[in-house]
Amino acid sequence: MKKILSILLSALLVVTMFSGCSDNKTADSSAAQETISISDNDVKPINIHTKKQESYLNSSSSLTFLYTNGKKENSKPVSVEFLLSDNENAKGEYVLNISENSDMSDAVSYSSSSSGISVSNFKIDTTYYWTVTENGVTGKVMQFETEGDCPRNMDVDGVTNVRDLGGWETESGARTKQGLIYRCGRLNESSAPSVNIEITDKGIKTMRDELGIKSEIDLRKVDDRETGQITSSPLGTDINYYNCPMEWDGNMFEDNKEQILSVFSILSKPENYPLIFHCNIGTDRTGMISFLVNALLGVSEEDLYKDYLFSNLGTIGGTRKKSGITDSGYYKAIMEAEGNTLSEKTYNCLLNFGVPKAQLDSIIEILSEK
Repeated sequence: MKKILSILLSALLVVTMFSGCSDNKTADSSAAQETISISDNDVKPINIHTKKQESYLNSSSSLTFLYTNGKKENSKPVSVEFLLSDNENAKGEYVLNISENSDMSDAVSYSSSSSGISVSNFKIDTTYYWTVTENGVTGKVMQFETEGDCPRNMDVDGVTNVRDLGGWETESGARTKQGLIYRCGRLNESSAPSVNIEITDKGIKTMRDELGIKSEIDLRKVDDRETGQITSSPLGTDINYYNCPMEWDGNMFEDNKEQILSVFSILSKPENYPLIFHCNIGTDRTGMISFLVNALLGVSEEDLYKDYLFSNLGTIGGTRKKSGITDSGYYKAIMEAEGNTLSEKTYNCLLNFGVPKAQLDSIIEILSEK
């Protein structure tokens, strides 16, 4: 009788946990559309993560399956709605200017004919300054801050599983640089008989105008037409398009040696940044490159797991587990390398693998905060 009661209680607990994190069908489908409002008297730091994402990030890796299954789009950040007028029904010509500089230099401007406008893709742990120009008259400079919790997940229309590799705290106490290197899912349909661009015009504008993307590294294979027939970047012919076709099964590290060396060569050149890299859904091959880069920069092992598992919030068709890293060839190779820290082990592992020292040092210089 006690055994039956224990089983029933366990089942009830699981049901309760599911109901607590899954509100209802409508809430799940609109999780990526969460919005918070900000006005001129708000001082509380903004968290870019949705409630579902916060729950996911704060759970243990063994319980992450309770929050998502990789089949719904939950990877996008919260949008921030700026209140441009005290009168919510006001109509006029408004321009919202947002800058990382108190003198409003290098500001990004957004136009609106109503009293509010929503903006997303803010950096974490950053102070922003903003002004509103109403009918040609610019008001006072206001400011807000964003919280420092990683990852910096992004909203790019038509693309799932997008986030900045930057923002993570390293063993030195600094952060990896934001706004330079992004991981994501594909931009066009894979294995299609003809080119089918999935990123929308709005998404292309975000990539080009807001993120300033100069290069795309496509890790999908060509010999089986996984790249979907494209020969240049869907972002435009002026974007550097590098195809480094990788196998996704077997030992991804040893089986893709030539391609990994090509990727690190590309990453070592400052002129290629900002850049994106991706495979099909942005999890395994993309996850390997993400792990190698951020481990090299000094990001902790636990944070690297957190970044990898965040892919489950995108539409990746299934669930990834921590073992996707710990059972991999690249993880085992790093663990067997010499060094007292993960970054030292990764540096020596890649050096032994064939990545030139000058390239490794250049990548660390480019992507590390001083």
